[in-house]
Amino acid sequence: MTRPAPAGLSSFALRTRAFADAPVASLLVALLVAVAAFLAVVAPRVVEALHTEALRTRLDTTSPIETDLVATSGGQPQLGPPVTTTTLDPRIDAVFGAQEEHLRAIRDALPEPLRRATDDPLAIVRADPLVADVPDSPPSSPIYRVQLTADPRQGEHFTLRDGAWPVPLPAPPMPEAPDPNDPSTWSGFQQAEPIAAPLEIALAADVADAMDWSIGESRLVSLTNGTLEVRLTGTLDAVDAADRMWKHQPTALQASVLDDGLGPIRYWGQAFVDPGSWAALAPQPIPIELRAWLPIDVDAVRAADSAALVEQIGEVESTFYPLDDSESGYGTSFGRWMTVGSVSFSSGLATILDEQAAESAAVDAVLATVASGPIGVMVAVLVLGSRVVFERRRGGLELAEARGAGGGWLTSSLLGEGLAIGLPAGLAGGAVAVALTADEQTSGGWLVAAVFALTPAVLLTASVSRLSPLRRSRTDLGANAGRFRWVWESLVVIVAAASVALLVGRGPTAAAGVDVLLAAVPLLLALVGCIVVLRVYPLPLRALTRAAERGRGLVAFLGAARALRDPSAGLLPVLAVVVGVTVAVFSSVALATVHDGAIAAAETEIGADASLASAPLTRDQLAGLASVPGVEAIGPVYSTAPTTVEIDGQRRTATLIVVDVAEMREVQAGRTGVPDLPDVLAREASEGAPVPVVVSDSVAESIAGGGEVAMNGSPIDVVGTFPGASPFAPRTNWILIDLANARPFADVLVPRQALVRFTPGADTGAAAAELLRIARGSFGVWKSVVPELRTPADAASELLDRPNARGLAAGLMIAISLTTGLATLALVLALVVGRPARARLLPLLAVLGLGRRGERALVAWELAPIVAVAVAVGVGLGVLMPYAVLPGIDLTGFTGGAVQPAIVVDWPFVAAVAVGAILVAGAAVALASTGRRSSAARGGRAEEEG
Repeated sequence: MTRPAPAGLSSFALRTRAFADAPVASLLVALLVAVAAFLAVVAPRVVEALHTEALRTRLDTTSPIETDLVATSGGQPQLGPPVTTTTLDPRIDAVFGAQEEHLRAIRDALPEPLRRATDDPLAIVRADPLVADVPDSPPSSPIYRVQLTADPRQGEHFTLRDGAWPVPLPAPPMPEAPDPNDPSTWSGFQQAEPIAAPLEIALAADVADAMDWSIGESRLVSLTNGTLEVRLTGTLDAVDAADRMWKHQPTALQASVLDDGLGPIRYWGQAFVDPGSWAALAPQPIPIELRAWLPIDVDAVRAADSAALVEQIGEVESTFYPLDDSESGYGTSFGRWMTVGSVSFSSGLATILDEQAAESAAVDAVLATVASGPIGVMVAVLVLGSRVVFERRRGGLELAEARGAGGGWLTSSLLGEGLAIGLPAGLAGGAVAVALTADEQTSGGWLVAAVFALTPAVLLTASVSRLSPLRRSRTDLGANAGRFRWVWESLVVIVAAASVALLVGRGPTAAAGVDVLLAAVPLLLALVGCIVVLRVYPLPLRALTRAAERGRGLVAFLGAARALRDPSAGLLPVLAVVVGVTVAVFSSVALATVHDGAIAAAETEIGADASLASAPLTRDQLAGLASVPGVEAIGPVYSTAPTTVEIDGQRRTATLIVVDVAEMREVQAGRTGVPDLPDVLAREASEGAPVPVVVSDSVAESIAGGGEVAMNGSPIDVVGTFPGASPFAPRTNWILIDLANARPFADVLVPRQALVRFTPGADTGAAAAELLRIARGSFGVWKSVVPELRTPADAASELLDRPNARGLAAGLMIAISLTTGLATLALVLALVVGRPARARLLPLLAVLGLGRRGERALVAWELAPIVAVAVAVGVGLGVLMPYAVLPGIDLTGFTGGAVQPAIVVDWPFVAAVAVGAILVAGAAVALASTGRRSSAARGGRAEEEG
């Protein structure tokens, strides 16, 4: 019969008492696991939030004309009520309800997440610009053009400022659809009778002011079937003038004005009719555009959905959707007009998503490259922490083994403590991360968190075989090194070299997701650095030992000898120091490279000391700008109009840039990163001769190898190229010509942009204020156009303030801080692991007269030599690694440039990192040296016990 264990001596009680006897080490490991799990879970969620913020910021600054799903047609909408009631006003629902119902059905049929990313559909019917003549006006009077517009949600988008809302025209009877086989029904194709009653309209208040149109005033619109009287009954204010919807109606709130000095001023503006009037307008001979769009809800777009959105947008763009009830899909003919039938939607959102995904992939690549270092250091610290826990339990476990405890009991004891340390800490760290990033759904970090949570149990269980009263020997140096050391070292070096070769040979990439090769190379190089350190640092130590042996001092000889043999400075603390220094230096180089690359890209974007964007500038204004005190020269950009390039009969669109070469060369003299404007570019081409041009690389590539190349039918001669966008226009496909050759290609040569060169030493602030004053001075109706003066510093600040750039800088600084803290902790733990040996040695040395200063010196000797070599190797790796890693990452998304930025080493920061690493090692020594001094008797007993 087995006797029950006495109370308090059960297996569980013994394990609990052992834990309570020395809980600090276990709690420290638990804290490390919690931090590691927190970072593992929170990092991908924060990065995903960063990508979403960057994407939404870009969408916010992009015109919805490019992002929304837009369908246009020259056909008339299907007029009539819906099958079921819509959200339109009941009176309007009877006219445009059928179209609204079709549009809502289209949105409802969209797959997720595209449906979630769109708002309720919108649509307008808008006529082409029609001249609205002022009766009895002289020939030199301004020309006013109105676009008659029906907006079914007009009452939701506008409020009435003055006057009254337009009254609808009575709807004529709807004609029957003609029978193709019955000529008697073809009369419906005859021209409609003109509308006799005045057509009432409302204008936005600013449009009415620009057109000098008073409430109650009528103007005349000439149509092919007669004259239409248009009467202004009220002026309107937008409910939300900042609504992105107005980008689809650029002349709804502000009139468009053209004053080229070649004729009367011309104005365009939308004139809103009552939506119920469209039934009367539909038969009239007025070219119209039906514009329907599904607005993109920027706040509902998530970076994680980008790939799905791109695929779904492609499916939508390849599908035709019905907007009427015709079975053919071609619309219904009503004689004088046809309904729309089916439409297809188009959007530039997919392109933006792809471009932003490439930029985000670069962020992921850099952060993954840096993150592999802290992860390696975290694992090293966990290993050291687990060793400390094991050493705290070693005595009790060896005693239990001596008293008959089996291997299963020892293993279960360590396994239980490891699970008790890791699992609650891992769950707590992950839960905190989820709570702090509740809006994100990424869950990939939980797998890494689980690995960290199980690590203490695995490490402690693996230590069972080390339970022995024998003194442990060093395995990484000297004669005791393992026989397979050269094998694994050679393997690490070969794998690292192959990885670097593959990375360099591959070139920049913007693949989505974590690039395993990019993430692995830094850690592999750090391991190579550890091998170098462990192989190199014994060499000077042996020389120091021999020199100290001949001296009279004890500390130097004993310290050097123990540094060669003591297990405190093994692979793990070396890895921590090498990786910590490498990550810090690499991060500084990456930050400096992106920063200087953004500055260089900003210099190219502005192309001068400053760039003034404005409404059309008159000759008097240009003269005034050039005469501003502090301004040395200006270079107007006379046109940035679209043009067509014909290459062997195939057409390609490009932006035509017109400058005066002499003016621009004076402004850009001495600057780098701007297009070279050779003398031959200013040569005036004779009739029929090729026109000299400078083109962007994308245009040059498209015409390379082609035969006949012409622009708007005239031959061109490419005399220079330039990569990417130019300071004169944001697009990357452009052609630049001199003002002397511009007239056949550009109808209007009125500059809206001027580059500025300041006089050296001038008060640029005062000059800039005067430039803006002149540009703003004679705007007249250009109330919505605010002149803007930007410098390269402004452009660089904007580039570096983008979410991805800010997130990259924050991520690198966090990596530097994290690796520094972990490296410090690793050094402290390494010294703690070596404390038993010191506890045996130092008391005996104290009996022989060694003081506290000598004791601290011996502790410092355990770390100083290896840390010095590790810091040197880490600095070298940190400086060299960017040349292997950064060329494999497309950094142009951060810098805004067309080419990869040159790598820049911030040497003052590198020096600060080296000094900081030395100070960190000193702090670790100071922490390890604190505590009470052991007595000689205690040291003797420890020595006798093993």
